[in-house]
Amino acid sequence: MKLASDYLEHTNTVVFLTGKAGTGKTTFLQNLRQTSKKKLAVVAPTGVAAINAGGMTIHSLFQIPFGPVVPGGSTHPEASYNDEKKELLTALELLIIDEISMVRPDVLDQLDLILRNLKKSPYAFGGTQLLLIGDLSQLSPIVRDDEWGILRPYYATPYFFSSHVLQKTAFVRIELDHVYRQKEQAFVDILNEVRNQNISQASLDLLNARYLPGFKPTVDDPYITLTTHNNIAQQINTEYLDALPGAEFEFAATIRGEFPKEAYPTETSLKLKIGAQVMFVKNDGSAKKLYYNGKIGSVSRIEGNTVFVTTGSERELAVEPVEWTNIKYQMSEGEMSETNAGSFAQHPLKLAWAITIHKSQGLTFDKAIIDVSEAFTHGQAYVALSRCRSLSGLVLRNPIGAHNIIGDPAVARFNEQSAAIKPDNQTLERDKELYRIFLLSSLFNFNQLRVSSKGFESIIPNLENDIIDVGEKFNRQLKAERSQQAAAYFLDKLKSATENLHRHLPGIIGESKEKAGKADKLINWLMHRINLLEYFAQHPFSTDSYLELSRNKPGTNASSCLKALNAKANEELYEQMLTWREQTATKQKIMPNMVLSEKTLETIAAKLPDTLRNLGGVKGVGPQKAALYGAELIGMIRAYKQAQQGGGADQVSLF
Repeated sequence: MKLASDYLEHTNTVVFLTGKAGTGKTTFLQNLRQTSKKKLAVVAPTGVAAINAGGMTIHSLFQIPFGPVVPGGSTHPEASYNDEKKELLTALELLIIDEISMVRPDVLDQLDLILRNLKKSPYAFGGTQLLLIGDLSQLSPIVRDDEWGILRPYYATPYFFSSHVLQKTAFVRIELDHVYRQKEQAFVDILNEVRNQNISQASLDLLNARYLPGFKPTVDDPYITLTTHNNIAQQINTEYLDALPGAEFEFAATIRGEFPKEAYPTETSLKLKIGAQVMFVKNDGSAKKLYYNGKIGSVSRIEGNTVFVTTGSERELAVEPVEWTNIKYQMSEGEMSETNAGSFAQHPLKLAWAITIHKSQGLTFDKAIIDVSEAFTHGQAYVALSRCRSLSGLVLRNPIGAHNIIGDPAVARFNEQSAAIKPDNQTLERDKELYRIFLLSSLFNFNQLRVSSKGFESIIPNLENDIIDVGEKFNRQLKAERSQQAAAYFLDKLKSATENLHRHLPGIIGESKEKAGKADKLINWLMHRINLLEYFAQHPFSTDSYLELSRNKPGTNASSCLKALNAKANEELYEQMLTWREQTATKQKIMPNMVLSEKTLETIAAKLPDTLRNLGGVKGVGPQKAALYGAELIGMIRAYKQAQQGGGADQVSLF
């Protein structure tokens, strides 16, 4: 884990982080999101995986089609991106792809093409670092025969590692090897053999000793059945629920905003009875941590909208509806942030007499009945068996034969080849130096200036010849020892361009608000680059200095007219609401943008809604958040209004 962390902090090398089931890949991802200084986004191939990882689907973030795309095809999604999407993806420093084993190779090639085009960079993925998390011994890409017929002429396998970009790009494979889920060494050894597709007869015999014909768990024995097909799991759950006496209770989910159906974490209409075996489908977000995703129990009673669940010898848990959020990434004042695009509120439970192996990915069970006699694809048997904590907690519905452990020779071959080039501290130092060279070339890459200056060519004469062309020539003959001299040259040119823009600002502001906004962004870009060049004209280039300076926001020297144009309405109130948002997020242990986005707070400050109805009508608030936060926000708005008018507070209905 230390090596992986160092690679992600000090290089931009593509990292494939893998490891057996239960080795802490998800924990690593969660920690990285909290600690990384890089502008990052988390994506996954499916809606459920994206919600679990706390990110977006790959297709949603990059707006790419679901069907296969052949290399060299005419698909260029970035051509249709709006300015905010372009700014966001251009700023991206680290892209984390969870469940990478399920990603097709053409998808990675599309991401490479999009990022290189947006960043105007010859580097793989435009210089954006990728962290690919997953286990190739688990779930494979879902590729239909007709799709593979289209892709087969271009790719050796349907796995991500066959993408053209990774065939040409150096990457490191780091394997986490400490298993946290299982403690029994004999069981760990069996799982390793299943994973490596070379199970011995002795291990098969030990495994098949858990085949217990006619096994029927008692009501107090919470076993869950893992099966290969969805219809089998549904049938088992329905039969058990119908067999229970008593009334059936139905709980409806509340869905707001954008929340794709394929990402629903549980049923929109959850049907339960007293005695139903259920599984929690979310970790307890409170400090008490009373339950986790995959914990099994049974419904003991139902009172109103509260479901009481008992889990073994532990006390009864009162379960209320909780909320899942569908996040989106946005840019705000040069910073990447998460915003809430939609929500799904429901009791964090689902019937748990049975579940498909596919949906059990990432879960841990103390007791499970497993049936892989009808396994039909690579990795199914391994995923099912590795969900269990112990061999003693596992029961086989049918015996397992070697033919049930379906492997893929292409995966075994890739694992063997990549294990032979395992990274170490020496390769880390090499890749740190490559990162330094990449950042140095970025300092003198002015392609973004070419894009941002469109419409201002007459104001910045000789931009192409004196800045962009010279920058490209320097990068072709990159020499670190000449960086101070080069920085001094470009510093002079960019200062001159900025002064010209300032002189023309009054006319630009009078021409149109849109053009004034573009000028403001251009000046901010120029001031940021000038800030870097001023330092490196006086000091040797270093990675740490570049990163520290590039992450600081320099002040802009834009005219007071332009500042006034872009000033936030009622800024004092806006700042007060920002402070309130930080305090609220800390109390609720969520990201500030999950409360309300900065853009929404700006709108509230501008419109000053002083009733719940009006507040709920503001884009980004809605009735649910108006009910949650309305009293505090409206209190601030009314106090602000009274202070502006010089009057005392009055008693008026929130409505």
